[in-house]
Amino acid sequence: MQKKFSLIELLVVVAIIGILASLLAPTLKSARGKSRSAVCKSTLKQLGISGSMYADDNDGRIPYSGDFSYTNGGWWTHALKDGGYLKWTEAATSCPSLPFPGDWSTQNYVTYGVPRLAGRTGEISITSFSGFSISEVESTSEFFWYADSAKDTGAYKQWNNFIYHQTASASGQRVHTRHDEAANLWFADGHVAPHRIGSLKQFGFNSGWTESGTQINY
Repeated sequence: MQKKFSLIELLVVVAIIGILASLLAPTLKSARGKSRSAVCKSTLKQLGISGSMYADDNDGRIPYSGDFSYTNGGWWTHALKDGGYLKWTEAATSCPSLPFPGDWSTQNYVTYGVPRLAGRTGEISITSFSGFSISEVESTSEFFWYADSAKDTGAYKQWNNFIYHQTASASGQRVHTRHDEAANLWFADGHVAPHRIGSLKQFGFNSGWTESGTQINY
């Protein structure tokens, strides 16, 4: 005779499954977060390679903004995109942890950020809106450029530049610690590393976005 489960036994099984699911949920969330961070780091490395390719053709300078004769805009995004140095797709130029909810193909600014020049002046010799020359950097392993960033323009999104030597009230363009409260930064020697508030503050950041989208002073 085939044994049938009683209602109590079924409830116990359901309860056990529920407990296991609740225990596994944080682990799965953490795994997804680490996966997105790994993709982000890879994307930043490719972005750095594209910037270096541009520098090879332009007096060794990685662009910030300027008068690019072959573009319809003056930001580093136009320089790499219209110059053919970077395949301009959402996957190739943005972080999977902060996807754009609309039509990304119409965007020129929803990407990783580079520091506004107010944040680099005094560290190396650069002129307004010209970017920087790798040969002028004293320590390439400590000089960051591309980074996770965001801006609140009524809709919270990635942004192509950020300010970091001013307080949070000065601008909504800030680095964004969206990977378990860490931001991925690309350095001039080619490596990418995550940095939390403590180390970001050591790099000169005064404020930024938390993972939840709150702008705070460091």
